[in-house]
Amino acid sequence: MKWIFRVLFICLITFIGIKIKTEFLTKDIFNVKAVNISPISKSLEEDILPLKNKILGKNIYDIDIDFLDKMLKNDIRIKNVDVEKEGLNTLSIKIDEREVAYYAQIKNNLYLVDSDGVIFGRLNEQKMKDLPIFNIRDKKEIENYMKIFEKIDTGSLKDLISQVYTKDDHCISLILTDGTVIKTNLDVTREKYSIGETLYLDLIKNKKIEYLDLRFKDFIIKCSGDKNEK
Repeated sequence: MKWIFRVLFICLITFIGIKIKTEFLTKDIFNVKAVNISPISKSLEEDILPLKNKILGKNIYDIDIDFLDKMLKNDIRIKNVDVEKEGLNTLSIKIDEREVAYYAQIKNNLYLVDSDGVIFGRLNEQKMKDLPIFNIRDKKEIENYMKIFEKIDTGSLKDLISQVYTKDDHCISLILTDGTVIKTNLDVTREKYSIGETLYLDLIKNKKIEYLDLRFKDFIIKCSGDKNEK
């Protein structure tokens, strides 16, 4: 007899569940009336607007949060996203948008690069900032440049870099804002960048520096004259 009562109880619970889903949860009170999106750039906001309009009016329990999360992450401009249901009829979308840290020049086009080395847009999508430009032929070069910037991130040298390009297999050139060329490669240590920065900042007080080579045991410096020379 016990198994009969158990079966009847399960059937009753199932029936109540179906009734709730088909009659109660489908009421208009659960239709999405607001989609709150965190502050984002104008271009991304315009692209997400059709999705927002598509969600409005839908039953909040019919929305697949995981699918929506993955779909938004497919946009290369979005670094991270968090989608949550709030209350009976509100959806919250918090977006962590990629921020430009560098520019990448590929042929005649300039692209946006974030601090992770990810290319996520074109220059015309944002107002240009005073940031280093990577001259690259392939994405592997971006990885190399990022490794170099990780080593000089603690000093002021990074803020003085205007352009970066690969001269050959043994030399990567960092062009500073005053035209000085820092010759380096992937083997140069963090300590050597720090010493090279100090040396550079001391020399430019009185000298015009053509280049500073960090690739060897000793620092190789070429000066083109006194700073006050005409």
